[in-house]
Amino acid sequence: MFFTNPFDAPGQWLKANLHTHSTRSDGDTPPEERAVQYREAGYDVLAITDHRTVTFLDGEHPEGLLLIPSLEAHPLCPGASIYHLVCLNVPADFDYDGEMPAQDMIDSVRASGGEAIFAHPYWCGHSAEHIRCLNGLMGVEVYNATCTKIGKGDSSVVWDYLLAGGTWLPAVAVDDVHRGRDIFMGWTMIKAEERSHEAVMDALRSGSYYASSGPTIEDFRLEDGHVSLRCSPVREIQFICRCSTGCCFYADDGQLLTSAETELTVSSGYVRAQVVD
Repeated sequence: MFFTNPFDAPGQWLKANLHTHSTRSDGDTPPEERAVQYREAGYDVLAITDHRTVTFLDGEHPEGLLLIPSLEAHPLCPGASIYHLVCLNVPADFDYDGEMPAQDMIDSVRASGGEAIFAHPYWCGHSAEHIRCLNGLMGVEVYNATCTKIGKGDSSVVWDYLLAGGTWLPAVAVDDVHRGRDIFMGWTMIKAEERSHEAVMDALRSGSYYASSGPTIEDFRLEDGHVSLRCSPVREIQFICRCSTGCCFYADDGQLLTSAETELTVSSGYVRAQVVD
C-alpha cells in the first residue's frame, strides 16, 4: 500500500484532534464548550468521539473549526479486552450495535462513509496480532494523552511490530480528553487540499498527515534509499527501521538539531521518524 507524502502534497496544514469526549458520554465538558476550547487553542479540526453515540452540536460551530461527526466503538476482542475504535465521519443515524464483531463494525462504518482508527493499543493490552487481524483500518493511535495517566500513552512499539510485519498503517496522536490535564497534549497535522470536511477525510484516507506532541516536521522523505528530515529545533532525530536497523542523531550539549539524513539498506524494511524536543 502506498500513501501520499504530505510534504509533497498541495494544500494547507490543519491541526486536528481526532479523539475527545464530552458530557454526552464520560467527559466533563459539554460538547459546545469542548469545541470552543479547541478552536481557541488554535485547532482547525475536531472529532468529538463520545462512547457508542454520535455527538452533534446543538448550536453553531466555532468559526473556523471543522467538526467531524464521530464516535468511539467497543466491539468484542476474543481473548482480550474489548476493542476501542475511533470511528470518524459517521452519520447521525449510524446504527450502533454493541454486539457486532469488530470486523463487522469496521465494515459498517466504512459502508456509511466513515473510517476507523485503532485506539490506544498499549493501554488496552492489545498486541500487533489483535490489530493485524482486522481489515480496513485507516490508522492506529501512536500517542494518547489520557493514557499517560497510567504511563501507557506511547504505543509506538506496537506500531513498529505492525510495520515490521508488513501491516502498513499510518499513526495519529490524540488527546482522548475526558478531564484534567489530558488536553492539548497530542495532535495530528493534516495536509489537506482545502479547508473542508471532504478534503480532510481525503487527506486522512491517503495518509497525508503526521502525529505530534510538540515538534513540527517541515520535511520528511525517502528517495533511492536516502532518508532526510527537517524539523523545528530538537534534541534527537531518530530513524527507526525494522529489527536492529536504523540510526539516531543527538544534539551536542547546548545545541539543537533541525535536520538529519542517512542512507538505508534493504534490510531496513521500512523507516519512520521520531523527533524529541
